[in-house]
Amino acid sequence: MRTRSTVWSLVLAGSLAITAMPAAVAADAPPAAPAAKVAATTLPSNVAKSRTPGGRLLMLPLVNKTYALSSGWGARCIPTRGASTFHHGLDMSAPDGAPIYAVAGGTVTHVVQPTSSVSGQIVVRTVVDGVSTQIAYLHSWNPGKYVKVGDRVKVGQRIGDVGASGPATGPHLHLEVWTGGYYQGTSHDPRVWLEGYGLPVTNRATADWTTPAPTSCTYYATANLNLRTEPATTSTVQATLPPNTTLANKPGVKTNGYIPVTVRLASGTVKGWVHADYISQSKTYHLTKATVVRQSAISTSKALLTAPAGASLTPVQVSGWWTKVVVYGVTGWVPNSVVAAGR
Repeated sequence: MRTRSTVWSLVLAGSLAITAMPAAVAADAPPAAPAAKVAATTLPSNVAKSRTPGGRLLMLPLVNKTYALSSGWGARCIPTRGASTFHHGLDMSAPDGAPIYAVAGGTVTHVVQPTSSVSGQIVVRTVVDGVSTQIAYLHSWNPGKYVKVGDRVKVGQRIGDVGASGPATGPHLHLEVWTGGYYQGTSHDPRVWLEGYGLPVTNRATADWTTPAPTSCTYYATANLNLRTEPATTSTVQATLPPNTTLANKPGVKTNGYIPVTVRLASGTVKGWVHADYISQSKTYHLTKATVVRQSAISTSKALLTAPAGASLTPVQVSGWWTKVVVYGVTGWVPNSVVAAGR
């Protein structure tokens, strides 16, 4: 028979055991936050990794054999409106939405949401073997999806998704490496920087489409374009160039949105500055008014579509009073009189 003191001892022991159970359960089942953190920084097995001479772990930002190198670091001909004439990064073409991993651990200093003219940006400040380094990841659709300014990220953590925001011709990661401050210090060729630390960015690509930096570029005016003496709207206009005027340029310089060009005019060869928003690497054409695009070069032929005034088109062939064009992906015929140069 149990005494009262024995019963109270059992009750007390049971109470202590019950009180201790949550702590035991917590120790066996990690809380949600640390579990998520571990998952976010688990290094993918199919991404190249290396260690610096100082022991820092680095890795490529994309999965092996899922990207192609499409544009290298250095001077270039402007590929699309709003793009630069000196490419401060390495472009790695990859599927839209593919994961972007942090090349090195560090602190997020910039998260810039994209606009039609500005790329989505994530910048991480790190220290690699004693050197303060900024690594930038551009063109994500939603750069704030995984990180925010002030976050500490680990090497291999997913920090973004591949996108094509801002001036871009397709989904890709534009990777930049800076020392001494982002766009305030020195820009480094990311391919040279990565491979200098043993990361085989070229070898792990499916293709390398990069080309040597050009020594000259040829552009065409896309509108009536002012040729100015200086890269400013307040400078003297030397001539107004009609659409599709040929412009010669030495790449690498863009000031206040203007690039230096050489133009052959009736009076001779003239040097000056034009705004880069109104140039293209190919001649451009548009419709001067809403026009019926027809199946053949005759006004009674079948109407394929009605294209609005200003619609961009590609001329294919001229036959008498008609021009064969491609407009909105449809090939047909329009009167010569409605086709004009420029956008």
